[in-house]
Amino acid sequence: MMGKGILMKRNRSIAWFFTVLWLMTSCQTAPSMPEETAETEAVQPDTPQVTETASPETIPASGSRIIVDGKTRTHPLTDEEKAAYPQTTNLPALYIDLGEKKPSAIQHGVYTDARYSLVYNGEGIIGMPLQIKGRANYSWSFPQKPYTLKLEEAAPLLGMNTGKKWVLITTWSDKTLLRNYITLNLASELVGMEYSVQTRYVDVYLNGKYNGLYVLSQKIGLGDRQVDADALFEIEAQYRHADCSNCIIPPSGTHIMFVEPISDAADEEERERLMRTYRQLIVKADTAIMSRGIEDYSRFIDVDSFVDWYIVNELVKNYDSGFTTSCYMYAKDGKLHMGPCWDYDTCMGNQMGAADCLYPEGFHVAESGFSPWYRTLTKEEGFVQALHARWTELYESGKIAAFRQYMEDLPEFLSESRVLDQKKWPQKLKMSDLRGWMSRFTYDEELDYLKDWVDTRIRWLNAQWNENAEETDAADPAGEFWPAIPMEPVWTPEAVPAEIAAPSLNESQPTP
Repeated sequence: MMGKGILMKRNRSIAWFFTVLWLMTSCQTAPSMPEETAETEAVQPDTPQVTETASPETIPASGSRIIVDGKTRTHPLTDEEKAAYPQTTNLPALYIDLGEKKPSAIQHGVYTDARYSLVYNGEGIIGMPLQIKGRANYSWSFPQKPYTLKLEEAAPLLGMNTGKKWVLITTWSDKTLLRNYITLNLASELVGMEYSVQTRYVDVYLNGKYNGLYVLSQKIGLGDRQVDADALFEIEAQYRHADCSNCIIPPSGTHIMFVEPISDAADEEERERLMRTYRQLIVKADTAIMSRGIEDYSRFIDVDSFVDWYIVNELVKNYDSGFTTSCYMYAKDGKLHMGPCWDYDTCMGNQMGAADCLYPEGFHVAESGFSPWYRTLTKEEGFVQALHARWTELYESGKIAAFRQYMEDLPEFLSESRVLDQKKWPQKLKMSDLRGWMSRFTYDEELDYLKDWVDTRIRWLNAQWNENAEETDAADPAGEFWPAIPMEPVWTPEAVPAEIAAPSLNESQPTP
């Protein structure tokens, strides 16, 4: 049985989450609630003093790669700037000014010039140029739309890695506001997958009007502050797009799109060279996966990353992760690695159209018709042994329990912003298109549905994967092996370790 002592073993990344959560909430005054339709006239500030961020810093506790580097025009806000760009909740506020254009002028896939101001805890970046465009496919049809941002000057926004391209992920289709954020943090901070994207919650204003709660994230791409690899691919079902000029389809039928650096090829000769090089690697990996054992396919794939990616995506039972779309893979040092993880708004029982993903029991990624690699790997002895050992490690070290704990801590942390978001988008809680008769129509009911789904899912997977399942009574669906939730947090304001310093105001919301 998994004892309370094991649950209390948290790594430093979990400690950081509770520490920062306390620091952020205790230092905030009660927010002023702006009128939803109030226009805010931007005050042009004097040129701020450029603030140099910390030198490159690695936080390896969870295995994730977090580097803060570069310069950002963050400065203490003047009273005029605070009035023009108020932080109305305990979360950072991102203002995007389109000038004379209305938000409806933002087009899908076409950049529009704008300026942004990002404020948090009395500091901010004010009036810097960027370009904004609509992004994604189905979610572009939502009233609360997703966007891609391209800064004129690269910056480490809110303590994340320096970058020019950023993504605003809408929370429209997830009534709990949690699924994308907690799953991306499961991958980065708990499982510790290399090159995982970093995320922050932000309140977004377009032309001074509140537009809802978003998740701000780096855009996935090659780079020494993003995916520091040789090539980037996206595995996606072929029916989802017409242009397959950069596709690599090995004998198994796995459909792989070459994303970078093929898009930057100087000429056709270079493009053909890149295609030939990586087609050879992918076909070798494909052949080994489909017909040989771990001794062979481990020469061409990084088995650890394939295991970790599978655990994350099977745990949350994400429909897209059945190699339907948004399944990223990169090549580095002659091997294929799975990741970074991406796109989780309809996971954890939030999509009735994907019947096998709606219910917490059963496998999805391992049985999807689009993922012959995982259908084969999850029946191969060497991979199964690695999978069971890794799940047992994550479960018994408290990482899976820590993932469940996010659902206890974050709703209170988001409560101020949630009020504004529900005021802006009251129809969000009324929707039933994703889950039909299984929909809930209050926030608390939706949150309970998510918790119950995840509790059942963890119990079921633990019975399949835990090497010590018999010892934990995992074979009994009603057993007591899964810990009571909520758990008492190890890290409290009264017991913050001295070696964990308060974060810089420029480094808000370190990931849990």
